[in-house]
Amino acid sequence: MFPPVAVREQTRIANGRTYSGAPGSVVTVPEQDGQILQANGWTSIAPSGPTSARQAGKAGIYAAHRGATFFDETLGKLIVFDGQTWRDPLNGNAV
Repeated sequence: MFPPVAVREQTRIANGRTYSGAPGSVVTVPEQDGQILQANGWTSIAPSGPTSARQAGKAGIYAAHRGATFFDETLGKLIVFDGQTWRDPLNGNAV
C-alpha cells in the first residue's frame, strides 16, 4: 500500500494494527487491513511478500495470470507475470 501523498506522514489503525507511512513509501498489510486503508485514501499496489510467496498456479484470488503484478519484498520491486515467468517491467528480465 502507498500512503496518501497529500499528507507528510499518516498513521491509521485497521483491525487493531497500526500502520504509518510517508508518501512514496511502501507498507505491507494483510488484505483485510488493506481494504480499510484504501477507504482512508491509501493506494493498493499489488499483493506482496517474499519471492517464495509468488503465485505460481492458475487458481485462487491472486492467481498467476498474464499481467498479474506482485510486489516482491525480497527484491524490493514490483514484478509482472508474462504468462510463463515473473519479469522486471523496467527491463524485461526474468526475476
